[in-house]
Amino acid sequence: MTSLNGIGRYLGGIGEALSARNYRIYWYGHLFSANGVWIYLISSQWLIFHLTRSPAWLGAVGFAYLAPLFFLGPLAGAVSDRFGHRRTGMIAVCLGIFVSLLTAFTIVTGNLTPLLMLILTILQGVFMSFDFPARQALIPQLVEPKNLSAAIGMNWTTFNVAGFIGPVIGGAILSFGNSTYWEPIGAAMSYTVSALAFCCMVLGLARVQIINPMPEKKQQRPLIIAVLTDLRAGISYIMENTNLKMIMILSITVALCLRSYQNLMAGFAEEVFQLDEQGLGNLLAASGIGALFAALIFAIRGRIQGLTRVYVYGAMLTATALMAFVSNTLVPLALVSITFVGGLVVATEISAQTLIQNMVLDEYRARVISINLAVSLGASAFGTLAIGWLGELVGFQLALGAAAVTAIIIVALKGRRLLSQSAEIEAEPANRNSK
Repeated sequence: MTSLNGIGRYLGGIGEALSARNYRIYWYGHLFSANGVWIYLISSQWLIFHLTRSPAWLGAVGFAYLAPLFFLGPLAGAVSDRFGHRRTGMIAVCLGIFVSLLTAFTIVTGNLTPLLMLILTILQGVFMSFDFPARQALIPQLVEPKNLSAAIGMNWTTFNVAGFIGPVIGGAILSFGNSTYWEPIGAAMSYTVSALAFCCMVLGLARVQIINPMPEKKQQRPLIIAVLTDLRAGISYIMENTNLKMIMILSITVALCLRSYQNLMAGFAEEVFQLDEQGLGNLLAASGIGALFAALIFAIRGRIQGLTRVYVYGAMLTATALMAFVSNTLVPLALVSITFVGGLVVATEISAQTLIQNMVLDEYRARVISINLAVSLGASAFGTLAIGWLGELVGFQLALGAAAVTAIIIVALKGRRLLSQSAEIEAEPANRNSK
């Protein structure tokens, strides 16, 4: 026990968070489940492209996974508040495990079709849209308030670590299964491994103890009415704040034009770079390495001053790095450029989230953050769908290159105004307790 408590002396707030039994148990589950998510994603990409050879279908499956969070995110959060965050998370993860195993079963039996896979992916996205907000809301109930920021940062870092470990594991499973047995079996094995990883999260949620229970809320209005009323108030608040509105426009632009590359990587790996399953995993892993380094740099940096410049210039550099990625067919250059893309995308996302939290009043913060998350993920989903369909007509490289050019134009038009307001945007937080 002493050694656990000593973690905090050497790792600061992160160490203090990990020394707490409840968060440590949760984090173990999160570590495995985060890798499970990435294994699931690489398996889905490879499988749908193997079944169809179609960029449009690849984009459609990426859309199917992300779109439910856009449409159901606010409602899912309200449901979680009413029925309990741990209970909601456990049920959602268990249903996700069932979908993963069902997908593996249909592969083994030879019954999987592109349409059935699309339906199963939608279901997985629906369950994820309930799981994600519930588990995020659970964290403050597992740690002391002083360690909350560190715990959230640890979650973010863990997911980015999984962003380069998970694809490598998934690629290795796909490659081993496909070469050792018959080709589709690798995907079935990957889905099974992802389901086992999700089981670790269920076990973690079952074992944690709530130390800071949320007060029960008595709903005076029907759930859907309350959610829609709060959502409308949050949207009105955003529209009345010019700087906040511009930040969110750029956030949507980054998600729509620059974030979708991850969900189309299977097509690039095979059609552009002639890589196998492990090569696909390596490309996604390179992106994850860049994301991890960006997250660590921001954690070390720890200040808001200068973030507006980081945000605007980061978005421009992301588009430039993405153009470098799509404009060549050499694997080493692709690995280098996609590493920069992964890091720069995360840099812009962290900058946007931090600036938004700094600007927004306490009473609107949760709503504005949830709206930003929903529209960003929604934009990424629609971007994946649109770029996939465009890729069907003109090829992956031209489609994603056109998206990068579009992003440069929008950022150039909106970014100048945002930079001129940087002093106001980065000022000390506005009245935290509205009067």
